[in-house]
Amino acid sequence: MKVNAISFTGKIIDAHMHSGRWWRQSTLYDHTNDIDTFTKQPLSNGDTVERVVVSNLDCMTRIEHPGEAAKFLSNELDGNRRLLEIAKGNSKIIPLATCQPGYGNVENIKTVFNENPSQFAGLKFHSEQLAIQADSEVYNPYMEFATRKKLPCLFHSGQTYDSINGAATTVSKPEQIYNLSKRYPKIPVIMAHLGGNDEKNTMKAVDYLIKSAKSKDSMLYADISWVDCDNPEKPILRQVLKRLKNENALDRIMFGTDAPIGRFGFWGENYVKPIDAYTNNINDIKKMIKIQFGKEADDIIEKIFYKNANDIFIERNWLPNAYPMPAKNNKGKFGIIAGLVVLCLGLLGANISKNTQNKPQTDTNTVTTTAQQ
Repeated sequence: MKVNAISFTGKIIDAHMHSGRWWRQSTLYDHTNDIDTFTKQPLSNGDTVERVVVSNLDCMTRIEHPGEAAKFLSNELDGNRRLLEIAKGNSKIIPLATCQPGYGNVENIKTVFNENPSQFAGLKFHSEQLAIQADSEVYNPYMEFATRKKLPCLFHSGQTYDSINGAATTVSKPEQIYNLSKRYPKIPVIMAHLGGNDEKNTMKAVDYLIKSAKSKDSMLYADISWVDCDNPEKPILRQVLKRLKNENALDRIMFGTDAPIGRFGFWGENYVKPIDAYTNNINDIKKMIKIQFGKEADDIIEKIFYKNANDIFIERNWLPNAYPMPAKNNKGKFGIIAGLVVLCLGLLGANISKNTQNKPQTDTNTVTTTAQQ
């Protein structure tokens, strides 16, 4: 079917990206600079990746060489500080602090937040790499901190059932992530990968999204990284969107890629360059939405590719009294504005005091009498 006007030249927020190092087979690849591939210029279809939600792989990647004392390439302090250094060179990065429950300590996360107020937009957990069940009490100190600081939390999710893509997870099931989100219902908890990339596993994850939306017992969300990754027709994603639309829950899902992992890394896959694979994926998703949803397609495209992630990570419209994350590098501007406000209030107060002192006594008595009434 030929489709015209597929809503290109639009704004995109990728809700799941990475920097740092990751194993591919037995080789450790450094993806530190790969984000620039997707953010430094518009895509060939005219879309622009406006912001990218990024966590540091170094805090998730295990050291595979025997005899090493450390469990991960980097600890919670060094890895998260490093991400902020990388973010200074790319204003489109929205940093998440990667947490290591069971290995690190929430005090480390508090330290990097105190060092860098308002720089991190949320927390990231990779239960599979941690090998700790996602609803374990080990996560509680981190989730309590996230609740106090009003931070979304992104969790890796895996398969509920065995499939041709691999065995079911024991530690990153969507049900476990949903259970955790119900313990901390005041903050968004996001399932990365929507529970796997085959129909049975993806639809099981959607069950929990719908339960959360209908019962209002939590703020459970998901990104669609790797869903239907090998099928340009996107039949599973089509079912996902139809179910969520029917349940009035399309705000619970957002675009994400896991870039620059896999085909989106600097090596590419199937002779397709990473930037082309990235753009093709977007084109295929938008085309499917346009075919399936007709006149409603543009609104759905905006929700999936931009609005939902913007509402969670930037505008934070899930808060009772929503206030956005502060813009980068505006400390000086905010300080000047605050100073002017204080100065104006001080001058106003002084003027009122002066006028009051100069008023006749009869006026003062009149005011006092009126107040007592």
